[in-house]
Amino acid sequence: MPTDLPNTKLYNFVDTPAGIVYTQFGEAQVPLDANPIIDVTGYRRVNVRIGQTKATSWSLYMGKISGSTLSVENMVPIDNAIHSFEVIGPEIALFLKGGTPKSREKVQLWVYLRS
Repeated sequence: MPTDLPNTKLYNFVDTPAGIVYTQFGEAQVPLDANPIIDVTGYRRVNVRIGQTKATSWSLYMGKISGSTLSVENMVPIDNAIHSFEVIGPEIALFLKGGTPKSREKVQLWVYLRS
């Protein structure tokens, strides 16, 4: 019987922290890739770990995001835990919230996708 090997992808900002730029409202979209809206088609689970940051919470948006948007927001406090979500839509986007308005920082984080 063949073994079902999972399809995985890691967005690793531990070794080289992500450059975060907060808006005037203290929010910042995390630049996971050149296009910060990530296609998660073919994956079943999203795992996220956010390191030390000035932000007080983060949000994982999931659904149809690019172009016209219809998605859900999963808002989570900064709490030094790994958070897991079932993939329930074709795209995700990650935002930090509650940061110092109009500021910059480097943040260690990772996002792990698994089928």
